[in-house]
Amino acid sequence: MSETTDDTDLPESNVFARPWSLDLGLPGFTSVDHADIEPAIRAGIAAERQEWEAIATNEAEPTIANTVDALERSGELLERALTVLDALTSATDCPDLDELEEMLAPELAAHSDAYHLDERLYRRFKALDDLVATAPDGEDVCDADGVIIDAETARLIRLTVEGFERNGVGLDESDTDALKKINARVNALKIRFSVLATEAMHAAEVTNVTVVPALTSTRPHAARLALMEKSMNRGLGGQGGTGDTRDIVLELVALRAKRAALLGYPHHAALVAAESAARTTEAVSEMLTRLTPPAMANARRDAQIYASRMERDPQTREGEAFGPADWPLYEAAERKERFGVDDEVLAPYLELWSVVTKGVFYAANRLYGITFHEREDLAEHMYAPGIRVWEVRDGEEPQAPVLGLFVGDYYARAGKSGGAWMDSLVTGSTLTGRKPVVINCCNIEQPTSGPALLTWDEVVTCFHEFGHALHALFSEARYPSASGTAVPRDVVEFPSQLNEKWALHPDVLAGYARHVDSDEPLPTELAEQLRGQGAFGQGYATTEYLGAAVLDQAWHTLAPNEVPRDVHEVALFEHRALAQAGVDDALVPPRYRSTYFSHVFAGGYSAAYYAYIWSEVMDADAIEWFTTDGAINGDLGLNRKAGEAFRREFLARGDSRDALTSYRAFTGREPSILPLLKRRGLT
Repeated sequence: MSETTDDTDLPESNVFARPWSLDLGLPGFTSVDHADIEPAIRAGIAAERQEWEAIATNEAEPTIANTVDALERSGELLERALTVLDALTSATDCPDLDELEEMLAPELAAHSDAYHLDERLYRRFKALDDLVATAPDGEDVCDADGVIIDAETARLIRLTVEGFERNGVGLDESDTDALKKINARVNALKIRFSVLATEAMHAAEVTNVTVVPALTSTRPHAARLALMEKSMNRGLGGQGGTGDTRDIVLELVALRAKRAALLGYPHHAALVAAESAARTTEAVSEMLTRLTPPAMANARRDAQIYASRMERDPQTREGEAFGPADWPLYEAAERKERFGVDDEVLAPYLELWSVVTKGVFYAANRLYGITFHEREDLAEHMYAPGIRVWEVRDGEEPQAPVLGLFVGDYYARAGKSGGAWMDSLVTGSTLTGRKPVVINCCNIEQPTSGPALLTWDEVVTCFHEFGHALHALFSEARYPSASGTAVPRDVVEFPSQLNEKWALHPDVLAGYARHVDSDEPLPTELAEQLRGQGAFGQGYATTEYLGAAVLDQAWHTLAPNEVPRDVHEVALFEHRALAQAGVDDALVPPRYRSTYFSHVFAGGYSAAYYAYIWSEVMDADAIEWFTTDGAINGDLGLNRKAGEAFRREFLARGDSRDALTSYRAFTGREPSILPLLKRRGLT
């Protein structure tokens, strides 16, 4: 008989039977047999259920140690197995694992329900919460062990109680059964949507967004129309019905609406808002309503300019009218004429690894004093060639303490999800003693020979995703569930958007923007042209983003009886929702149509895609702080004093403190929307 571990029937021969032996718990992907993953997940579920049961049945009074800490430490095996499964399905071409993920989705939903609907666990946290709530003002609150319940722990307890209540712990048996069925189905549908959307993207040979980058150089007009049609028709049942996601969209929307009703909310968006910084859908609607008219007005003005350019273009034939497919080409031409900005001219100065190591890393060093030390020995254990791993140390000296590991998976490959993202392969926590291991994934085309040269948008993406990585690397939260990026969705994009600022800083740009052959720096005039663009193109960029946010809110503010039933109504619903919000989708289509809107229908941004613009309020305001209050001798805030303030008061906090409180502690003020309006040309 095989030996077992974790009180499960997982055999010792299974690679998941013991913690990873690599530094800081980096998963040993190359040692993983796909056949090991399912047994490990099932064993992990069983092990965590045992851990929860031990907490729930503990006859001792609830304390931090026997309830809060015990729960936060649970699920280690399951977490390791799911981390590997998620990494492989999102970043590689593994149809067998896609099927496994889809098959396991209902069971994992049931596992989550087993926790959220456990009244015994809820009562233990509620007892601790009541202890804090009833304590006299100004007095320390101690649990039954005599341990002080500090502010960080009290916040976690409160949020946990709210989470139990929001997820249906108080429902009667009939409603509980209905909720479980909904959750299982929703989880399965999200996985299915992800698989189909990724397959459709690769089959159409486009990127994840509606207006694909290739349109900036595609000629003639007919070819642009064909490319745009391929992009926009994903998921609509074309090409023999392959990849049709409309039925999934409708079912997901209906199920989410039913779940919200069961839980006492008018719609899914209200349920999501209850755990967000925005707090209400009214606040979200107010922001979208405020921004959409001026953005659309700017877009219409720009459209007239680009339509005129198209009319003058010798390649334009009679009867060809300007539309969304033409926008990128003529915007690029206008940008080049006004500012001299041309991706083809810029590309030789934007080599991938120079951008990462001499740009992204350099800015982080100037701001926070951290250093990066490549670990080729660890990269050998990653799931694909071309991935690089760095050890991140907190200081310049040789013996500086290790903060964590940073993994860079920058290249596109078959089966990889579209876009770019950050994830945690190991979650840092002072409770567990684990240090963070974070990964940035992008979709930069790897050349068959020679260096990878980036577009300016790809440069910004590298800085953006590393902002998420810093949020995780710097976390000093005690509890894993509050660590790093585990903050509300409408806050999580703030550090990443702020980190984009440093891409154009003169000192940073001078370091990484050097000619790939001659090592000559980017000419001063080109650098100034990049900076001089200001709000150029923001009418379109803002409108296409707002269009997607509007669609997300429109779908998720429906009551169960308002959800369309026929897949042919999906496109009509989109058009009506956008028109009602003041978005002319015939001129500016949304950044994502519903049928390939993975953020919302496969990821964690349902009713929360507005988060990017909500976070940008803090981002734009914070940039003003860095440029003024944080600046020393005209350095625009690129200094250790400013960086340490941001790190100490915001990045390190995770969700251990309210985000607005952390922002005020960092800047000394409330965030203002005016810098955002100015940046996007909406004043």
